[in-house]
Amino acid sequence: MDKLILIWLLLFSFLAQAEQMVDDQSKAVSEVSEVVIPPALLEKVAAGHAESAFFIATAFAEGSMGIEQNLEQAKQWFLKSAEMGYVHGMFEIGKLFYQDKQYTDARGWFEKATAAGHGKAFYFLSIYHSYGIDEQLFDCHKAYELLDQAQLRDVKAAFNDHAWMLATLPDRACRNGQKAWKIFADLQQLYSANEAIPWAYLDTKAAVLAEIADFNEAIAIQTWIVEDFCDVDFSVSDEAFKQTVKKMSDQYSQEDDGLCFGAIQRLQSYVNRQPWREKPEFR
Repeated sequence: MDKLILIWLLLFSFLAQAEQMVDDQSKAVSEVSEVVIPPALLEKVAAGHAESAFFIATAFAEGSMGIEQNLEQAKQWFLKSAEMGYVHGMFEIGKLFYQDKQYTDARGWFEKATAAGHGKAFYFLSIYHSYGIDEQLFDCHKAYELLDQAQLRDVKAAFNDHAWMLATLPDRACRNGQKAWKIFADLQQLYSANEAIPWAYLDTKAAVLAEIADFNEAIAIQTWIVEDFCDVDFSVSDEAFKQTVKKMSDQYSQEDDGLCFGAIQRLQSYVNRQPWREKPEFR
């Protein structure tokens, strides 16, 4: 019996030691997680240095500087930097709220960022008026005013969206083909000779050209886009080309391939000598 008791005592002692080791390891991991942020940065934040809070947020967002990626932590630190008055923090927390579909919170931070002159914040605010989200009514002219401000700060997407809307919106009061062409020409100037313009922007260029009745050039550009999106080569014969476009237009659907479908529909419109019209639809 004494031997059995001794065995049990040894077993309990071993289990207690093992449990203590697990607790010590957990504590060590916890301590490591608490000190991954360089103390010097934390001291700067405590002293009111908003840019340091933004730097920490970026590290969490990107998983850099020896910090494991953690978007929730990034959100908290971006919010902290924004509340401390850092304009880039205002924009980034606004963007994260926007991505989470918290549109009212996002708009509040975008508005604060625009007050400090942040270009991309002007662009994001324009989306609210372009699509009528967060209880904002569709208003192309308010959207254009915000896009103008973003363009002054060389936000490329603002040039593209502005030109697209001026060329394609169903409401005639919102359209201006010549202005759209001027804006797109300004966008092209932002690209170097060796820098490729994205296909989505070339899609806009084709729509602008169609709006100013330059259908041949619109067809040429849209053809490249369809060939790329749909992996197809068109015949050089005009008649065969038109027949192929019509066949593809009849066969493809939104469900098959959204990018290809839209590109084909626009090409068909230009072949028919019709500019493209599209009502803004928020996705």
